[in-house]
Amino acid sequence: MPSSSTDSFSPEMIRILKIFGIGSILFVFVLSFFNEKRADNSGEFDSVLRVPDSNRIYFKNLRAPQYDREGRDDAKMNLYRHGKRTKSDQAHFNFMILLNRVKDEAYIFVEPFPDGFPIVIRHRHQETGEGGEITFYGGDKMAHYEFALEFYPLAIENTYFEIKSEEDWIPLLDNEKEREALRVTLVDFFRLIDNPK
Repeated sequence: MPSSSTDSFSPEMIRILKIFGIGSILFVFVLSFFNEKRADNSGEFDSVLRVPDSNRIYFKNLRAPQYDREGRDDAKMNLYRHGKRTKSDQAHFNFMILLNRVKDEAYIFVEPFPDGFPIVIRHRHQETGEGGEITFYGGDKMAHYEFALEFYPLAIENTYFEIKSEEDWIPLLDNEKEREALRVTLVDFFRLIDNPK
């Protein structure tokens, strides 16, 4: 007849508890060798395109009304194009801000008209006469970001631009309204990702 005492374990129960305890400790010990991912407690973001919540709220509440918004539910993104952007029939390009709702990231993309890529831009500083040529072939989100970084300093200076269309060079951003819309889009994007350009 089994004992009615509740303060002692049977030898079989003690053996099962030992096996389970030692097995659990060994299992955790073995798995610790395969743990390559470490927690990032540094406060740094993984991506330069990451959007802090405060910047997203600022953009959506104060800056977004100046933009034409397009929701892309299939891609889980919102597209923002400046309301005063260039809409002429001549060759030009605009920047578009994309907010990724899933990854909390923002991207800047170039929208060329009408030819697509590559975009060839000739620039000349109006005071010093120094200039050069930029060719942008398109690419992924980082290629567009790097083009925006290269183009931004030229856009804020007193620079004359021309864009190549087939065989002709057409003035680009010669209207102050168009230049300001492009500059504001870049400033808003860099503020959104916390890049003090």
